[in-house]
Amino acid sequence: MLTHLITAEQCASCRLCCNFHRSSAWETPALTPELAERLRSRGLPLDSRPDGSITFALRFPEDAPEDFCANCPALDSGFGCTLPRELRPVECRLWPLRLMHTPVGNLGLGLYDACPALSPEVREQVIRESTSAMLPALRRMANEQPCIVRPFHPAYSIIWEER
Repeated sequence: MLTHLITAEQCASCRLCCNFHRSSAWETPALTPELAERLRSRGLPLDSRPDGSITFALRFPEDAPEDFCANCPALDSGFGCTLPRELRPVECRLWPLRLMHTPVGNLGLGLYDACPALSPEVREQVIRESTSAMLPALRRMANEQPCIVRPFHPAYSIIWEER
């Protein structure tokens, strides 16, 4: 959704959102049943999240230390995401934005400030666009797929909150 602001090359060089420690494995994206079936047919390993939704399966070796990073199975280390845009989960297409609950429980939109692609100018434009033109679509997504609305995390700045 933000490809005109953050290029595929920038995302491919970073991969911050596509690597998970054991402690951040809960952050793998939620998949709709339809998308999960399409991805399963492409041979991607899937698993269930604690809330019952479907996600990518991460492979952590049994003897791996806590800080071991497991890549998303759709990530190619030299290329980036191997999925065509239309097969990427909503959460992946939104990055560095995240639909989340605010500290008081309202629907909110968080922005991951540590995203390396967010220069001050890009950050302001992301905020402007996501809290105006994109907001109706984001609210609809949150209503249609409640499993993509994540708990509040302090690494994200809340840039919009539903009152």
